[in-house]
Amino acid sequence: MPAELNWHELMPFTHLLVHNLHYIALAFMVVAYTIKIWSILKKPAAREGTPAKGDHKKAIQYSFLLLARPDEMESTRKQWYRWIEFAVFHVAMAVGIAVAFTMPWAHEAMKGSFIVYFQQGIFGIAALIGISRLVRRITRADMRAISTPDDYFCLILLTLWMGSGVMNAPQTSEFWLLSYFSMATFFLFYVPFSKISHYICWPFMRYYMGKHFGHRGVYPKKRIAGA
Repeated sequence: MPAELNWHELMPFTHLLVHNLHYIALAFMVVAYTIKIWSILKKPAAREGTPAKGDHKKAIQYSFLLLARPDEMESTRKQWYRWIEFAVFHVAMAVGIAVAFTMPWAHEAMKGSFIVYFQQGIFGIAALIGISRLVRRITRADMRAISTPDDYFCLILLTLWMGSGVMNAPQTSEFWLLSYFSMATFFLFYVPFSKISHYICWPFMRYYMGKHFGHRGVYPKKRIAGA
């Protein structure tokens, strides 16, 4: 059985990365996102000049809840497994972030078998999903047409990060600890400038989409008997 990692004997750079640089990167990302949100809020809000045909509040709620309603969208209704893939991949990213900020001060508690197996399971599945997504982007002409170098770079790095998470979960190797935290720290610096930062715009997009289509009476959808 591999020896457990001794957190008190980490190499100077690893110790600096895990306990200092990682949190500096987080502070940088918070500042970058604060500036981005501030710039969005500075823009004048779009307004409808026509009489309202629907309920703005219900439409906005409906717009936000669409993410959790794959049956409401044709693409995910026909390919429900893509929605599950999307959900698992993003949950794994959230778990990866949580692990990166929990492990430095709770590493002893995270050595339990259940926590280790859970990390390895969710990260392993996410790595396979990342590979599948990368293959689709490379082999499908329609995906290649809408893909940018940033898409490939982020997807490859996220897949490698998930793979390093599988290896780092048992906390038996400083190499994997260094690999996992290096990629996590890099992402905190890089994400505000990449397409991954789209989730900052998501709440604004859903709000205005709901308000716009609700104003016109399109949202929420109305069920028609027999349809």
